[in-house]
Amino acid sequence: MSAKAVVDEIYGIIQQGSDLGEVDVFLDLLELDNPTYNDLNMLTRGTSANPDEMKELHLYRMEGGEFVLGTWDDERRLAYVQERVTGDDGEGLTPLDKAQFLRHRYEQGKSTQEYLSKWDVDDDLRDLCEGLADATGDDTYRRLLGGDSTLGEF
Repeated sequence: MSAKAVVDEIYGIIQQGSDLGEVDVFLDLLELDNPTYNDLNMLTRGTSANPDEMKELHLYRMEGGEFVLGTWDDERRLAYVQERVTGDDGEGLTPLDKAQFLRHRYEQGKSTQEYLSKWDVDDDLRDLCEGLADATGDDTYRRLLGGDSTLGEF
């Protein structure tokens, strides 16, 4: 391999890393046992992800010096997502917003079918649910888009 080819390949790898956004960093944080703010800072370096933007999206918060991820069962993240679902008829929801909202409804034993039929279930949402399942080891994310699985409807 020529030196130019090596440099081009390295540049390509660096460029791919810079394309990582907030959701990619969030998924990486989910894979860690006890993520910290330092982990967040390290993961966002060299990417398009911004810790301040992640905080605005309620993907994390600092509480009493403790780093808390905004997962589907985090009250503050859930309140943020629910406000977005009801406001503007759910316009502008990200795939992560949708996945976490659906995950919460699933845990509450509530139907998800209304939202699945209203929202565009595209490859981005499917891929994200796969990523969430892989990052958390929680296969519920894989089942969310497969149809409504509330016991009352069987």
